[in-house]
Amino acid sequence: MRQNKRTIRYFVLVLFVVTLTVAFYSTTQAQGVIVEKSLEEAAGDLELVHRGETFKGYKLHPILLTPIQVAPDTAALHYYRKCSVEGHGLAIGNNGNYVGPRHYKTFFDRQREWHPFIFLQAFDGLVYKPNQALYYNTQSPYTKLTYHRFGPQEQREEILDMTMAININKQINVGGDFNYFLSRGMYTNNKGREVNYRLFGSLRLPRYELFFSGGNNYLKLNENGGLANDNYINRPQDFAGSRQQVSSIEIPVKYTQGVINSLFIGHATLNHRYHFGQTKRFMLGDRLPNGVRTPDDTTLFVAIATVGHKLEYQRGTRIFDGSNSALAQAYGHTYPYYWQKKIIKDEYTGEKHEIGDEVKVAPFDSTRLTIIKNTVSFEIQEGFRPWVKFGMAAYARFENRFYFMRDSIPGNGKLTDFTTYVGGNIHRQTGKGFNFDVNGEVAVVGHDVGNIRINGIASSEFSLWKLPIRINAEGGFYNLKAPILLEHHRGTYLRWDTDFPFSQSLYLGGSLSLPRYGTSLAIKSATLHNYIYFTEDHLPHVYNNALQVMEVRAAHNYNWKKLHWQVEVAYQLSSNRKVLPIPDLATYGALYMQFYIAKRLYTEVGIDAYYHTAYYAPSYDLATQQFNNQNKVLVGNYPLLNAFASFKLRRVRFFLVYNNLADLFLSPSKRWSLAHMPINPAVLRMGISFDFNN
Repeated sequence: MRQNKRTIRYFVLVLFVVTLTVAFYSTTQAQGVIVEKSLEEAAGDLELVHRGETFKGYKLHPILLTPIQVAPDTAALHYYRKCSVEGHGLAIGNNGNYVGPRHYKTFFDRQREWHPFIFLQAFDGLVYKPNQALYYNTQSPYTKLTYHRFGPQEQREEILDMTMAININKQINVGGDFNYFLSRGMYTNNKGREVNYRLFGSLRLPRYELFFSGGNNYLKLNENGGLANDNYINRPQDFAGSRQQVSSIEIPVKYTQGVINSLFIGHATLNHRYHFGQTKRFMLGDRLPNGVRTPDDTTLFVAIATVGHKLEYQRGTRIFDGSNSALAQAYGHTYPYYWQKKIIKDEYTGEKHEIGDEVKVAPFDSTRLTIIKNTVSFEIQEGFRPWVKFGMAAYARFENRFYFMRDSIPGNGKLTDFTTYVGGNIHRQTGKGFNFDVNGEVAVVGHDVGNIRINGIASSEFSLWKLPIRINAEGGFYNLKAPILLEHHRGTYLRWDTDFPFSQSLYLGGSLSLPRYGTSLAIKSATLHNYIYFTEDHLPHVYNNALQVMEVRAAHNYNWKKLHWQVEVAYQLSSNRKVLPIPDLATYGALYMQFYIAKRLYTEVGIDAYYHTAYYAPSYDLATQQFNNQNKVLVGNYPLLNAFASFKLRRVRFFLVYNNLADLFLSPSKRWSLAHMPINPAVLRMGISFDFNN
């Protein structure tokens, strides 16, 4: 065991020294050939640059509904990382399945508040978020088709992702997304399946804009509860016999069958706004309202004020089928449900019979939540006159929530609540040097009265001794009541009713970046009061004292000729690791060659690694789908090492990745991702993506 720890430390130390030496050498040797690149060029996506105005992607500001241009998924740089859960963050724990729960080990990558449908906390990144919905504007039909796979036939994981978008004319765009994920799992009873689809459309006229998005997510997870004996990973030599190692599918798990979680998540949003303004003529060189100087004489409609309306519909259904008899022993309690009468018709005799109307213990938990929101806003537009340097908006939001939880008392499973928020926003988005966006709201009527959210971001760009520098700052204050589904739970094996106090949190952060050198430094801090967390008793608890969290994160991307270097390091501090456990250090590093074959085939070949220090990572509770703190099992101090080759030929991307190389030469590898849930063994992944857009 000690020898293995030394091996890991030596490996990490050697990798660090080698990459640091390469970075230093490349910096000193290449100072004379530094060339600042655009975002797309830096990502190797020259095709997106060539398309220019013919292909654009947008997201909407959550309050103002303003379209904000973003880069669509066409980048070539590190495309292979999208095929694994670990590639979506600096340090993410999971159950070894792409379609499964995810836990962000870096605190500031987590959501800042509980989702009203609390079961979605563990599936961030797998379901549609209405505020993150992507819209398009393209001069020719756009189609993207992506396919990923890995593993042998019986354990294969497959991902199919499709997007289509087409402009009917210059003002109207329609399209849809479809995703199908099927992962049979490298371990017994770890199958996950997900089907997602979304329809979207937009209408953009000078005075009126409309954006629509509607879709559903269906997830079905076979839960094995983790390994039954951790020594299959910690001491594999005790079980292998005459063989070198035991196959992952042969390792015993806690539940081999009869435990299934299903989630049905749906959304529909209608965002539209009307502009009041006038048509204005601009001469050559005049500054437009968006801050850009016009290259020609032109006539444009200039909005002075805007009235907006946002209608949101969200629904969530969670079904837990826990028919495995071992669950009752593991949780120690069972609770009854009331089943109402149902009338059924005999298919042979045609006679009708009444069934139900009884209280029984049935391992079939059902929880539903429907949310309907209406937001109306009024905005004074930024820049409609040269002296109007910022914009302002006021809004009101009306939220209705409808709950259903099975209970042992007739008629006690349905709940409703209503809340009214009022808020305001002040922003500057087109300034040349300094921009900001600050929003604040308070609940004035209803169940959540007293809720407060204040958050804002600011950014500035300037040059110091001809060196471009970017500075960003962010902050947020939240005073929030716990969601109803966090205070009340009805399950076959767990049941609670609590009344949590308001939780307060203060977030502050800032970053400085040097784009020319590919270097950035960010510092973030959070002060939390009445922090809510889960423990090994499977129940939520509140920490009434102040909790301090801080993170320092540095990143460096550089190249010397064809050799490229990329590293990201986060150092974290928590004032109470029993309440909020996080690893001290989390890192990602990549060393690779980047070049073109025959001047056409963009190529990346290299290695990358994820690593974080050991800490008491939480365990996943399948009965509540929450992460429980524990103090028995250490997770970490393991390098997740991958070798990759990634390519792009015009609009076709494909890759090969051999994941978890360290498992081949570290014995025992102790390849844990979460408590009792190991990382997948070494396996070959591959994928391809076609982008059809002329």
